[in-house]
Amino acid sequence: MAVKHSERCKECKRRIFELLTKIYGVVEENHNLNLPSELENYREYDFYDNLKTIYIKLQNHRGFKQFVRTKKLPNVDYYVINPAYIVEFDESQHFTTPRAIALENYPAKLKLAYDKDIWINRCQALNRKDNDPPYRDEQRAWYDTLRDFSTLILNIPIIRLLPDECVWCELDPETDDDIEYFKSHIQKNLDFLLENS
Repeated sequence: MAVKHSERCKECKRRIFELLTKIYGVVEENHNLNLPSELENYREYDFYDNLKTIYIKLQNHRGFKQFVRTKKLPNVDYYVINPAYIVEFDESQHFTTPRAIALENYPAKLKLAYDKDIWINRCQALNRKDNDPPYRDEQRAWYDTLRDFSTLILNIPIIRLLPDECVWCELDPETDDDIEYFKSHIQKNLDFLLENS
């Protein structure tokens, strides 16, 4: 009987970094976007009302009013320097009811390099819960929201990869076919963004 591959495979994340580096050159892991995590810091942006709506809906979902516990937005998984884009690896703990609530309230002007409907459906199907701390799902949904909205500030797209799209750790950054497969996967996401802009 085959052993199920773990979505928390550390080698998968390492291999994604190696492939990105092989194809695009300089890539920063655990990159700091240097953006705030508190709602009020976005008051001057034209999307503030959208963020405020999402924030209030997250607060009202289970009654957790104070789920933002850092001044700065936590780091992103990978930042490709040229062409500039961010890559996030969305394991199943990202697919929660709070994340679906946030996604359902995204404005049409927020262009994404992933299919929002697929993400919402996945949230509803998986309906993961992480109650350590009790507000963790709301917090994670909020930080993912701010990362998505950061494209409006930084003009840098965010590509979101799923652990079950591929056994990433089996790709070889020294094999042309694997490099092309990975590159086409990244390009598919960037093409989705262009098609929906």
